[in-house]
Amino acid sequence: MKLSVYIITFNEEKRLARTLKQAARVADEIIVVDSGSTDSTVEIAEKFGAKTFFHKWNSYCDQKHYAEQLCQNDFVLMLDADEVMSDALTDEILKIKQNGGGFSAYKVKIANMYPYDEKPNPFALRFNVVRLYDKTLMTVPPDKQNKDRVAVPKSIKIGQLKNEIHHYSLLTLEQAIDKYNKHSSELQRMMAQKHRKVPVFRLYWEFPYQFLRYFFCQRYFLQGAKGFSQAMVLAIFRWLKIAKAVEAQRIEKIQKKTRA
Repeated sequence: MKLSVYIITFNEEKRLARTLKQAARVADEIIVVDSGSTDSTVEIAEKFGAKTFFHKWNSYCDQKHYAEQLCQNDFVLMLDADEVMSDALTDEILKIKQNGGGFSAYKVKIANMYPYDEKPNPFALRFNVVRLYDKTLMTVPPDKQNKDRVAVPKSIKIGQLKNEIHHYSLLTLEQAIDKYNKHSSELQRMMAQKHRKVPVFRLYWEFPYQFLRYFFCQRYFLQGAKGFSQAMVLAIFRWLKIAKAVEAQRIEKIQKKTRA
């Protein structure tokens, strides 16, 4: 089985090399689609033999779909630039390439990592999503959503990989806040396109609700000061989405009155 790995990037020079080093162990082809990096992201990708392309950013899923369709092989592995396959996962995928696995799609667990962690905390938040799949049978929908998803037909059985991807989402608090500020703006625009109205009262309870949800329900309290900081940043991100939506609704209302 031949395998293409695809990654989308924007100013990822600090994290990309580690991602590509592991990806190169399993990939027959690496596709990197960049949305206009101003650092050395593209140069790093090319050093690892990746085929690099530019594509203007429209949305997370649109960017993923574009990269997926550039892959020459039917089986593809989706990675983000801040995701590193564990050694055990690369060995597992190599065995599937050599012997076949019997499935057209595989889920893999993605474990959140904190800066300087060598391995995931036992209580780290984990997602289990389809990342290895046959793109002739399924695809990432090229829509405006920002959800990490592959649209798998109901008739297809999904396998489960035993080992993990390590997700280094955070470098510093500054980087995290910049990232979530941008992401909250994208989510607000998506809500506006769907004509979703946000009640003003959510401004008052969104932050405490989200903080408690992350800190307790998603067990960030088990990770000490790092977990507390992460829960705070994520709660701010969720609140920003609501605040920006309320602001946009207020501006739209004022503009309608002015035009009238």
